[in-house]
Amino acid sequence: MTEPPDAATERTDFDSHGLRLEIATRRMRGPLVAGSHPRRWVGLVAGLPATVLTVSLVVVPVVWTVVSAVRARPLVVVSCALVAVGAVGVTQLVRQRGDQRATWLRWGLWPVLLGLVVAGLVVLGTALGRDGSWAYVRTLVWVLFGVVLLVVALGIAWWGRDSRWLWWPLIVPVGISAVVSGVAFRLIFQYLGDRLGIESVGVYRFWFAAMLGSAFLWTWFGFVTGLFRAGIRAIESDPARARYLYRGEKGTLAQRLDAQLRPVMLIVGLAVGVAAARVFDVVLIGVPGSMQYQVDSATVHWWRLAVDSEIEAGVAAAYGLPLAVLVGFVAWLLQPDVRTQKTSWSVPRRHTVEVARHPAKPLRVLVMLAVSGVALLPIVALILAALRDRNGWGFGAITRMWRDPALLRSLETTAWVAGLATVVVVAAGVPVAYRLAALRPNRPAANIAVVSLVVLSVLPVQSYLGPVNTFIDTYGLSGTRIPLILLHAAAGLPIAILVLRGALLAAPGTPAADALHGLAGPGTIARRVLTTAGPALGAVAVLEFIQVWNDFVIGLLISGAGATPWSLLLWGEARQFSENSAQLAAGALMSAILPVALLLATWRRWLVPGLTGGVLR
Repeated sequence: MTEPPDAATERTDFDSHGLRLEIATRRMRGPLVAGSHPRRWVGLVAGLPATVLTVSLVVVPVVWTVVSAVRARPLVVVSCALVAVGAVGVTQLVRQRGDQRATWLRWGLWPVLLGLVVAGLVVLGTALGRDGSWAYVRTLVWVLFGVVLLVVALGIAWWGRDSRWLWWPLIVPVGISAVVSGVAFRLIFQYLGDRLGIESVGVYRFWFAAMLGSAFLWTWFGFVTGLFRAGIRAIESDPARARYLYRGEKGTLAQRLDAQLRPVMLIVGLAVGVAAARVFDVVLIGVPGSMQYQVDSATVHWWRLAVDSEIEAGVAAAYGLPLAVLVGFVAWLLQPDVRTQKTSWSVPRRHTVEVARHPAKPLRVLVMLAVSGVALLPIVALILAALRDRNGWGFGAITRMWRDPALLRSLETTAWVAGLATVVVVAAGVPVAYRLAALRPNRPAANIAVVSLVVLSVLPVQSYLGPVNTFIDTYGLSGTRIPLILLHAAAGLPIAILVLRGALLAAPGTPAADALHGLAGPGTIARRVLTTAGPALGAVAVLEFIQVWNDFVIGLLISGAGATPWSLLLWGEARQFSENSAQLAAGALMSAILPVALLLATWRRWLVPGLTGGVLR
């Protein structure tokens, strides 16, 4: 005897031999939406701008860099290949350690792969020389520091996930450029060094190394922790994900949390990893010239080789190649399972459960207050330095910088470059992301596309700036805004497409996939994209604008007098740091107003929902 069907158990859809019929359970209202199968050429044409920009300004220059490196320093290229093959092989063996098939083969591969890594590192150290090798050692320390920062930030985000307004001071530094943070922390550490009576050159070397680490930590800690916290809140707001997190039987709580946050960790890890490997701005402006050789990074060392007219261009290209391998390998470690993601991870769910918030403990509140207060100290230091002019306390330095036509012209130029580059990135990235999101995740084309985007997102500027700069000089484009706009757009497109693809994903065969990728006209598709990926579009636009506004290295290498970003102007003032400290601080504060205001205005509405799928409650 069977029970009569009711509203909860009655089937409303039938699937047989590839034909699926679904019965409407309520009255259908509204006009029919016209649509047809999208024409293939429309998608190809829509994705052409992003493809042309990325291939012509990133991929082709990277290939030319590798060719130049092979001609100038073949040993460096061979050693990089050995290290890459060995490191990837060892990582794959570690990931498949639970597989019992062909155990004897894996045990035989271990010594071979480790031998490739060791041999490659020995040859690479010999080819790079003493100074070049030590610069890479310091860069490796920076990357490890970035990894530790991710782990610590995740732990603190879990510990303080019930906090609210105490996070705001920690978010501000991410909108401030490395140039500004270098000025602020140099002022702080020079003042403390004078107070402590430090006179030894060796002690000052470690003192400025600590200054660089503090500036990096100040810039990224709040951003990473805030996004992780929002991601955790998003998991807790989803009943299914929360149940898996707290009651799942697979792995420990930390492992389940890592699996749930993997897409967010990819985007955050890419940003922090690239910043750690490319420490450049803060070294040039924050460390005195006499000590830069002792604490520089691989990026700074490469820059010296690239601007030295007596050194062959291929030598500089070869020196930058190991950095691309290092950062690419770290990014590859972060992206497992992301390329097979089937559902959107960056769009807030329509139906969420408000998570009960436990009252914050007094000790936790005190700790967060102390950390937030420390986060504001560099800004306070800039304000005090700007007010302490050569003639005493006053607004003289601020007035001079405000009336300086060179600074105002540079700020205007930077605003135009950042704004137009942002428009290009969003307009060119959406069609490609929409097309990639419509592909089935297990198809080879989707996997190759996602892995390629991850690699392109983390390519260091050394990999492509040299050939691009040569092309610009050859055709007389130096000193114009067009090369800056196009190069910034090409560099920002890969990670923008990754973020937008994550927002536009939907499991095949679900109502969400039908609503987003179903039959419709161009206008309807545009409305669907705005509805589904609106926060992600805002997040991409804001982050791209801030990134271009705060850029220093690209403007330094390919800009001229006609298109000078504000960061280059401050760098010129920093050559007489002690005499111009008040004007430097005033200019730094002026340049930070727009990106910080934009960051705070969009943090709740766009950045957090667009990157994590959560809301800042």
